[in-house]
Amino acid sequence: MATLSIANRDMLYSLSWYMSARKTALRSALSFRTPLSVTDQTDMRVHYSGYFLNLLAATELFRETTTLQPNNFEEQLYSRFVFDGFQDGEANYSYIRELRNAVVHRGLDVTSAAHFDGNFPMILAEPEVKNRNGKITFVAFDKYLLHVIEKCESVVGSVMLDCLNGAGIFEATVAAEAAVTEYYEAVKNSDAILEDIKRMALAMEFKPEWVEAAHSDAMTKLREALAPCNAIKPSAS
Repeated sequence: MATLSIANRDMLYSLSWYMSARKTALRSALSFRTPLSVTDQTDMRVHYSGYFLNLLAATELFRETTTLQPNNFEEQLYSRFVFDGFQDGEANYSYIRELRNAVVHRGLDVTSAAHFDGNFPMILAEPEVKNRNGKITFVAFDKYLLHVIEKCESVVGSVMLDCLNGAGIFEATVAAEAAVTEYYEAVKNSDAILEDIKRMALAMEFKPEWVEAAHSDAMTKLREALAPCNAIKPSAS
């Protein structure tokens, strides 16, 4: 059975955080109804933006991780991120990546235009976004932002899960002894822990089996985080 390095363990925990945060952002975004106050409009913009910020942080973390083998995430993502009328998976991914970049670097308001289905705002997806130098244009693969999100949800998490399963990640153990050493070093070097508490913590036995139990729980949460969000218009309320 393979043993995860501390770096790979931390990558998985970060992945779990980003994918959980994207769920929180979407759940919050879908809660808004008309009439919308100025504060509501700002908050809705923040949450829809937050969905893409966290989703793309997760995909880029995965793309940049070369130590999880077999890591053919990018290849699988592009091959499966295709939809009716939009068969170029790399271009479709580039659209959401550049949408995120426009939010972060150019202050794009992804909620600037909407139609209304009853009291629910159906945000119109930005029709086109350009790459950093403005020379390449990528087009939205659906009219409404929620439908773009729905398509992201149908692919991204399942590709990640397949890659992690292929690499045997959920069966891998953690370097428990190294994690125990890491714990004591973190306590010893902490500027936030009071000295009396630090002495108590350093004197306490930190058992390797606690590390293993915590990691098992973290992997359960990772699986939950990778599950698709409910990205459909909520029922009338």
